[in-house]
Amino acid sequence: MALLWIYPSLLTALALTPNQALRNYPENEVTLLDSMSALGDLGWEAYPAEGWEEISVMDERNTPMRTYQVCNVMEANQNNWLRTSHIPRDGAQRVYIEIKFTLRDCNSLPGVPGTCKETFNMYYYESNNANLWFIKESQYVKIDTIAADESFTQVDVGDRVMKLNTEVRDISNLSKKGFYLAFQDVGACIALVSVRVFYKKCPLAVLNLAQFPTR
Repeated sequence: MALLWIYPSLLTALALTPNQALRNYPENEVTLLDSMSALGDLGWEAYPAEGWEEISVMDERNTPMRTYQVCNVMEANQNNWLRTSHIPRDGAQRVYIEIKFTLRDCNSLPGVPGTCKETFNMYYYESNNANLWFIKESQYVKIDTIAADESFTQVDVGDRVMKLNTEVRDISNLSKKGFYLAFQDVGACIALVSVRVFYKKCPLAVLNLAQFPTR
């Protein structure tokens, strides 16, 4: 049974900086995926059905945001997967994944067994096929286990204070047309506020009268 915890109202209280709200990024970063810019449902694959849930909330500028949350902390042995759509790499061999998320402090959840977690896992799978409907768990390559620098408690809920975590990881030596990202929940209380995938391009340079174009 999932623990109910009014996350939509929490996300409404999210304090975005002007740059985040306007979604402006450095000129040398090329965005491949930005969940905060989605105009409709993200439609990512979530399994099992009682795991990750997609919800729609509004940021402080009344701009719609699509987010995913999961909080099945009352039962042990959780294995909930969330997989993005295919992300074309646009010729980049190295990409960066920036995720923003909130995570509930297990000690602040009354009656929760000791199996509650405060981490989740992030994976990827390279593929030339943009329409895969199923990927075996064993086929994914693990990127990292993600932990929160700050978790929130019931007091924060009452005060409408959000403790937003930002983590950036990278994937190197990509060679296929694109890849899928996946997030594995093993028993935490998480809201995945945004996912952004990008690569960095080198600026135009001139050296000894030779011109090296932007790439």
